[in-house]
Amino acid sequence: MGIIFRQLKDPTTSTYTYILGDSLTKEVAIIDSVRENVNEYKELLFKNDWNLKYLIETHTHADHITAIMQLKKHFPFSEVIVGKLSDATYEVTRVNDKDSRKIGGYTIQFFETPGHTKDSVSILFDNNRLMTGDCLFIGSCGRTDFQQGSIKEMYSSLQKIISLHEDTLIYPGHDYNNRFVSNIKEEKLLNKMIKLTNYDDFEKELNSWNLPPPKKISESVPANILGGLE
Repeated sequence: MGIIFRQLKDPTTSTYTYILGDSLTKEVAIIDSVRENVNEYKELLFKNDWNLKYLIETHTHADHITAIMQLKKHFPFSEVIVGKLSDATYEVTRVNDKDSRKIGGYTIQFFETPGHTKDSVSILFDNNRLMTGDCLFIGSCGRTDFQQGSIKEMYSSLQKIISLHEDTLIYPGHDYNNRFVSNIKEEKLLNKMIKLTNYDDFEKELNSWNLPPPKKISESVPANILGGLE
């Protein structure tokens, strides 16, 4: 008996969804669900007799729609947790920096890591697995050019993350190169954005990306503010 930890990948958006919890109590949390994959989550929950205690969003997503409302139909007592600056208009619990929750015998701790969006949070599980959402990616970081993103806040959030113990495992919200996990030591050595220690260089690099908007942003953001309602 021990930790439950599953990393699931959405093939369309390369979004990672995480299911974590305690195998003794069978309490679990789902982080960053994707609506198209709700049946996969339900199958895992029912097959393993897991009790869905928390539904957590690292931020208001622009590239996919959450499965929260679909999951709440089957698990009405699950608690939805978001960052304190989320624009969510449905029933949620908003957390502050360093707030924590228990899931069975383990602890989930929340860190405010804005930059990609104003409401972004990272989630530390069992003091050594950090789900970074769209803040820190393996080898890079999230973009900052929409949803009240901020280059200055991204720079500060990355510094906050890499101040954790260097053995802390990093589980990003996306990866487009089939990478699944890193750690802080590796990111300090190899991540091009973290190696830009001079803020002016960091800002110049992010401003040079000039990326197109996410394809589903006009559909996803309004839907996610409502918890994924169609």
